[in-house]
Formats: sequence, structure tokens, C-alpha cells
Amino acid sequence: MYEPTHAQITVSIPDRRHELLADLLLDAVLTEGADESAAQAAMRTAQQRGRQLGATAREETRPGRLGPERGLTACERLLDRYGYEPVRETPTRLRLRNCPFHPLAGKAPDLVCGMNQAFLSGYLDGLEVNGVEAVLAPQPGECCVRLSPSEHDREGRTAQDR
Repeated sequence: MYEPTHAQITVSIPDRRHELLADLLLDAVLTEGADESAAQAAMRTAQQRGRQLGATAREETRPGRLGPERGLTACERLLDRYGYEPVRETPTRLRLRNCPFHPLAGKAPDLVCGMNQAFLSGYLDGLEVNGVEAVLAPQPGECCVRLSPSEHDREGRTAQDR
């Protein structure tokens, strides 16, 4: 009556993305340099992957110059796809209601939350979003990272200079 299949079906509510974290950690182990620790390799790998995804999204959409508001709008698609459940608190601030790496973040918060921040920072860099940064801002029951206005934009100007 039943036969095994090669198709994998996974349902998780809320959305969890352990396979992304596992893939990043595997890449970090495989590419760890002699001059870096495992944690440093994990942060580097997460940032590089985020940057690649951001650059790909930029190439596909060709959004032009992205300030904070338009940049966050562009980010929301990736954040939705990876299960972050973004909520726009202000025109230039996104709160992430879901941590796609929970409960692993509870076991190793410095590593997992650091990788999460590095991944999202890399995405912002690759997408070339000005005036927004991924900051650690842990809140119970939410993602530890928030996308907020940055002190400096890509050209090094402060918020007052813009």
C-alpha cells in the first residue's frame, strides 16, 4: 500500500530553516582557514552566503540606488522566504518575529545569532542597501536580529549628512 519515496516533505510551524544553518556550518568546516577558528569560519561563511544571495537578488531585480525604506522593502521577500516573518515597525526598521534557527539558537546563541547577523549583514551588502544594518537585538520569542537605521551609509556618511 505504501512505498518509500525520495521526495522529502517537511512541515514546520513556525517556519524553521535548520538546513540553511547546517549548510553554512558544513561550508565553514570545509573551508576553515589555518588562521581562523571554527566560529570565525562560520561567521565568514554566513556573511559570504548572504552577500551572494543579495548580489543575485540585485542582479535579478536591478533596483537602482536603495535607501533605507526601499532597501527594506527589497529585503522583505528573502526574509519571508527564509521564515523570518518580517514586520515593518517604522519605514526604516524591520522586526523579525520568527527565528528560523530556533531552537538551535538556544543551544549556542553566540554562534547561531552571530551567524544570523552575519548572514543578514551580508545580504544587505550584496543588495547594496544604504542606511540599514543588521543588529543584534534579542527579544523573547523573536529573532535576535533586527534591521535598523545605521549610523553610517555605504559611503561613510552619517545619518545627519544624508
